[in-house]
Amino acid sequence: MVATSEALVTSTLILLSPLILALPLSVGWKWWVGSEPEHEHYMEKVRSVLDAGIPLRRYRAELDAEARRFMIDPERQARIESNLFHPLRIQHFLLLPSLIVWPVLGLFAAVIAIPLMPVLRAIEWIMIDKRALAKSAKLLQSITRWEIIGIPRLDDGAKQLDRVLTSVHRLPITVFLGLFAYLVVLYLPLGSREIFLVSGTVYIVLVSITSVIRAATANALVFADPTKRRLIPMDTFVEDALGPLVGVGLVFLITRQLLYGSQFRSNELFGDPVVFSLSVLLVLYTATIIGVIVELSFFHSRGKGVRKAFQMQMVEEYDPTVYLFTRNLGTLRLSPLMPLSEWVDKGEIFKFDSIESE
Repeated sequence: MVATSEALVTSTLILLSPLILALPLSVGWKWWVGSEPEHEHYMEKVRSVLDAGIPLRRYRAELDAEARRFMIDPERQARIESNLFHPLRIQHFLLLPSLIVWPVLGLFAAVIAIPLMPVLRAIEWIMIDKRALAKSAKLLQSITRWEIIGIPRLDDGAKQLDRVLTSVHRLPITVFLGLFAYLVVLYLPLGSREIFLVSGTVYIVLVSITSVIRAATANALVFADPTKRRLIPMDTFVEDALGPLVGVGLVFLITRQLLYGSQFRSNELFGDPVVFSLSVLLVLYTATIIGVIVELSFFHSRGKGVRKAFQMQMVEEYDPTVYLFTRNLGTLRLSPLMPLSEWVDKGEIFKFDSIESE
């Protein structure tokens, strides 16, 4: 028997409640970043530099002078630039209510976060210390025939980017993986306790793998696909691959469970669509708290070391060339700069004088 109309309406409203809360939060966020004409003007100045493919370091002095001319304080500058590099969209604001409920859900999050830490370290050991990630990149490169090159990240030279905003920008994939794991496990013939146990275990493994990959690839490395005439930054490769799959999967699994959950699990707790909707919010906000813990314990403490280790492995395997990819008056230019090994030795920065003199 399918769920009643009243139960479906109630469960749908429960699931939509984070979206209803997110809309005013997104409006408030735009105001906090900067909505005045002078803020919009500075935003356009930064965008014009980014559109040219030039790291902000090249025009840092000019941008600071422009900000002073319009009396924009450094904090506002940093927020504007952070929002351009790491924009917060509606999916980010869906997670903010977890800040309110964390005292209640903190215990649930701790149950998963405690075993997550050693698993995360073990995955890092396998993927970085034992070079599993580098071998995977080599296998992908041999299958696709892509080239591995370097292109400087455009946030080089940006005002001190807000670390909180950077962390929040990474959260959705981490969180939605937890919800996705829960919804998939929900279809297994398991009891309520086993569902949470198995989904928690799957989530720990998925988050550990994706966190190590995202930390390792937060660098200048890019896949170049001459056949299809495209460049694929390594740091967005996993997210671009997972995002559509997880997004479509969540919509399908939630809709299916709402409409037919009572048929799959008759006389069981999760057969009730209202209980199911509440469990979705419980998992969503618990996964958000876990995501924050991962950010604090892994990305902020070990992320830089993981990134450098993987980058050096790529140097040993390929020592790819670093290019500057620029646009000027409709003309695109890919200018070779130096080998990646030299780029790393110079602290991943370079002077623009030699490029401009060519």
